[in-house]
Amino acid sequence: MKYLIKILGCLWLVVIITSCDKIEAPYERSSNNGNDTTSAVRKVLLEDYTGHKCINCPTAAVTAQDLKDNFGDRLVLLSIHAGYWALPDDSGNYTADFRTPAGDELDTYFGVSDIGNPNGMVNRTVYNQSLILGPEMWGAAIQQIIDNAADATIEIELTFDLPSRKLSGDCHIQFLNSLTGRFNLCLYLIENDIVAAQKNNNTTIGPVPDWLNYVHEHVLRGAINGTWGEEITAGTVQTNIKYHISFSDFNIKPEWKPEDCKVVAFIYNADTKEVIQAEEQDIE
Repeated sequence: MKYLIKILGCLWLVVIITSCDKIEAPYERSSNNGNDTTSAVRKVLLEDYTGHKCINCPTAAVTAQDLKDNFGDRLVLLSIHAGYWALPDDSGNYTADFRTPAGDELDTYFGVSDIGNPNGMVNRTVYNQSLILGPEMWGAAIQQIIDNAADATIEIELTFDLPSRKLSGDCHIQFLNSLTGRFNLCLYLIENDIVAAQKNNNTTIGPVPDWLNYVHEHVLRGAINGTWGEEITAGTVQTNIKYHISFSDFNIKPEWKPEDCKVVAFIYNADTKEVIQAEEQDIE
């Protein structure tokens, strides 16, 4: 009995020592979603084009979050502030500027804010004869494609060095089906839980007309490897290898909170712009 007690005591000590290891900077994070291709699932990208002076946009954000709650990590959200309703004021409550060069370029290319906000795209694919979709159509557009077999997987490995605020990473891509075309990987940085003023006209979700402590989610902060990303491969893809794309020393600005930042990665057809797989990973 004494011998058994000693063994149990030692095992308990091992558990305590193991569970108390301290992780020092730089911090490493991995999505680990690209390793198991046998259980790979399609993940869908919802791009919500918005602005802090768009009165209907908070209701659209609720719709997007409800869809995220429903589909879980199979749905990746990206909130792009662009166009007239995203313009900041020189003074007052709306001085925050959430616009980015990448967001402006995407908005100009797809013409979303020309149609009006809130609007968005689901995997940049046409649904009901339209590429630009209102929030009332997002759910059906997602449901139409989300259960399709995955065409590829993405594994994201990140290293964030807090003292220098530099982010580096490796993305490992594996195609699961024999596709033909030019395929790019885009890497964007987003930030959650940003408290800033937002116009609103829906009393059931928050103050109107000015929601001063509104929490902005999934906000595009920058394009890590450019607005259109970089080429993975062209021609007929190989399904028996992993493709790799790396980046280093992406600057996390002082006003961005690393604990609320993620990297969003997605593969798309460079000719059609259709997204075939998406992934996201915390940086810290």
